[in-house]
Amino acid sequence: MKSARGFTLLEIIVVIAIFGVMAVMAYGGLASVLHSRQRVAAALDRTAELQRAYMRLREDFQQVSNRPVRDNYGDAKPAFYGNRDNQLLFTHGGWRNPLLLPRASLERVIYRLDEKTGTLIRGSYRVLDLAQDSKPVEVPLLSEVDDLHWRYLDPATQEWRTTWPPDTLSDDPATLAAIAPPLAVELTLETKDLGELKFLFKLGLDPLPNGFVRGEIPS
Repeated sequence: MKSARGFTLLEIIVVIAIFGVMAVMAYGGLASVLHSRQRVAAALDRTAELQRAYMRLREDFQQVSNRPVRDNYGDAKPAFYGNRDNQLLFTHGGWRNPLLLPRASLERVIYRLDEKTGTLIRGSYRVLDLAQDSKPVEVPLLSEVDDLHWRYLDPATQEWRTTWPPDTLSDDPATLAAIAPPLAVELTLETKDLGELKFLFKLGLDPLPNGFVRGEIPS
């Protein structure tokens, strides 16, 4: 009768070593797949955030309204106002009112950069002519923004301006309040992950001057 023969200690060690190597290789492959999946998901989320911000900006600029307002101190302000602090305020129409609230269909909007959080903020006022305690309802639009710059295309001269109304115009508030919005707006964003991004928006008012070719926007 033959005696039963088991594995030797050396054979068991070799088998355990092989299984260990295979386990390490499998874990490395799984970890690589999981990391790639996380990077792809983060890139998709970032792209979706950027698309939402672009769509929100485009919708606002397409419905710009030439309706001047009064600020918190009762001073007249133009319908479209961009200052050197890179804040942009303007009036636009088409403000939906599904609850039939007693308010206008026009909305006063402000875009600004929150430097502490690096976020592009969109704010909206519930009234056009502001009271001293009027504050905007703010919504974060785009994160990881280091800096931003606005430029405005003058419909009269077809030149880009860094402020609107242009600094070359009168300082009289009533005169400035009567200045119409620009022809187009250029937004330059400096982002942490995507570098420099530029967006060009043509305003829905379409204030074309004489001799200006429709659809042509100077660079």
